Amino acid sequence: DLAASHGVQLLFNVQPKAVLNDGASTQIELEYTAVTNGKLAGTGETLSLNADQVFSAIGQTLTTDGGLVLEGGKIAVSERGRTNRSKVWAGGDCASGGNDLTVTAVAEGRDAAMDIHATLMGGVE
Repeated sequence: DLAASHGVQLLFNVQPKAVLNDGASTQIELEYTAVTNGKLAGTGETLSLNADQVFSAIGQTLTTDGGLVLEGGKIAVSERGRTNRSKVWAGGDCASGGNDLTVTAVAEGRDAAMDIHATLMGGVE
């Protein structure tokens, strides 16, 4: 609902198949899916979308060493991505709050970068 409210078109029952780049433009090729014999499988039917940017989401596991405070299994952060440790910021799906969406992670990265810049320039500590 959050993404759709910001103009994002959601596609269901598709899986990424390929990223196509001819040097002038980039497209992502998606394959429609269906449940076959109790398992999700590609149907062979595809569609391609033009893309300005392509983000690859990968699974990761959070390690708890390093003295960072956790909240709900994720690193506790402020609105600007600050952790309990001085000069350490976190964002994306490893940080508490927000949604586990790439667009949210990008926005959190932007917010943290702005706070890091302000800190380095002496405006915030």
